[in-house]
Amino acid sequence: MSNTELEIEQAEFKQNAEEVAKLATQESALVPYVPKSKAPYRMNTLIPRNMAFEVQKSLNRIVKEKGNVDNYVRNELKYESTKKMWKGLGAEQVDAVGLYLKQFEKEQGIIIADQTGIGKGRQAAAVIRHAVMQGYLPVFFTKKPDLFTDMYRDLKAIGFDNVRPFIVNTDTNAKIKDADGNVVFSPMTSSAQAELISNEIEFPTESQESIEWHKKIGKKLPDPSKVPFIKISETLDHLPIGYDMIFCTYSQVQAAHPYKRLWLEKMVASGLEGSKKYKKVIFILDESHMAGGFDSIIGTWMREVLPQTRACCFLSATFAKYPEVMPFSLTTNV
Repeated sequence: MSNTELEIEQAEFKQNAEEVAKLATQESALVPYVPKSKAPYRMNTLIPRNMAFEVQKSLNRIVKEKGNVDNYVRNELKYESTKKMWKGLGAEQVDAVGLYLKQFEKEQGIIIADQTGIGKGRQAAAVIRHAVMQGYLPVFFTKKPDLFTDMYRDLKAIGFDNVRPFIVNTDTNAKIKDADGNVVFSPMTSSAQAELISNEIEFPTESQESIEWHKKIGKKLPDPSKVPFIKISETLDHLPIGYDMIFCTYSQVQAAHPYKRLWLEKMVASGLEGSKKYKKVIFILDESHMAGGFDSIIGTWMREVLPQTRACCFLSATFAKYPEVMPFSLTTNV
């Protein structure tokens, strides 16, 4: 470590100690959050006092390196102007997106744990916009299919409505509607989707292909005398033409038929290296605690797949709701 780096580290330590001492004298557990963004809309939020300094410290590093949080976020999300960005994002939200972008540069993740009302949806929409504008493929996971509509409206609210999501769910609740209730995107039928992204090939039950397949999906080999042949799904390793993002609920990975999760993991594993349009996959996990069950199919799958993504944004006010979800949240070195 050079003398200059040592001096900077010592100065930051001194500043940190002084700030902690100052906060310790305050009676309130929460202190006002001071945004670095100059966006005119501020939500006057509060932040736990033992986190306030660390967040400011991280934002200060962005300012030192990038010069300005608003300019940094505007440029990365490719807004025409800062004012246009401010129409969709408040000061606190711009700060959070700036922190995500720094984690993205390091190929790591971030947990956005704002309480209800702060606008995690718009922050997720900003992450999706960044992915698409920078040539990455965003995969948005959420709890229920009717929340796809909320995400579409959040994308529109931040000035990014010229999108074409591939909807993994196939039920009618997955229809995406605009503010007037008009359907703007409809999911495929189950048969049409299966035909588009997978191809079933029949093999003898006792074949090596069958044995490896059952091992991969975690199921026992059926009795060959009762089931002499089985069908194995071969999935695509890319996104079908005409789409620029994926919308999916956690239940689709948990579903009995594995072709959907196999398709998703194949895209992540390949890194879309063969694609002329996309670079790598980015996960945006709304209500992320839903995906963290330690022994569940979705929890196991996420812990295997997440390290292969370019970055991940976890969104949940209760991300540490259960001890079982913590290994999942730490998978991408948040």
